[in-house]
Amino acid sequence: MIDGEFYMESTNEKNVIKSESEELKGPPQRKQRKKRLEEHDYPLNITAMMDMMTIILVYLLKNYSTDPTSITPQNDLSMPFSTTRLKIEAAVPLAISKNSILVNDKEVCKIINGKVDPNCKEGKNEEQYFIQTLYNALDAERQKQEEIAAYNPTQQFKGLVLVMGDKDTPFRVISEVLYTAGQAQFGNFKFIVLKNPD
Repeated sequence: MIDGEFYMESTNEKNVIKSESEELKGPPQRKQRKKRLEEHDYPLNITAMMDMMTIILVYLLKNYSTDPTSITPQNDLSMPFSTTRLKIEAAVPLAISKNSILVNDKEVCKIINGKVDPNCKEGKNEEQYFIQTLYNALDAERQKQEEIAAYNPTQQFKGLVLVMGDKDTPFRVISEVLYTAGQAQFGNFKFIVLKNPD
């Protein structure tokens, strides 16, 4: 006891001076094990990462598109408005803009001054209803859909075409397009319109 304070001497393993023979033995056993663990290269376990990627992939596939078909109107296409509430079905998109006719966003024929280009018609006859280039594109699409239906019974060919027509398209042009589509075995039509902004 010094000046009213108590001091206690303790001997701890850390405080004990080791002999030279003990110092040469190396680090304690725990440190050696830790060092051995650090020296080894462990292979990357990708099982957890694959599970995560699978979940993300399923999420993206389910949320990629809620509509069965994607409709991209052309710049020169002013679609009419309607009060219809029907949903769009998956079918071949056929657009009739002010300047061209498109199947699956690929131009198949020009429209010049409100009339189908005679070079696209059978025999290059302006009075002809049959549009040869449109028929070729729709016939190729029909063959593709029938091949898919042969392997997948749930995807049967329905002969359905989604017509996106400019609101100022002449009736004669629409008649020629629908007649040609019917010749290519696309006898069912649905017109795409914009929802009325009320």
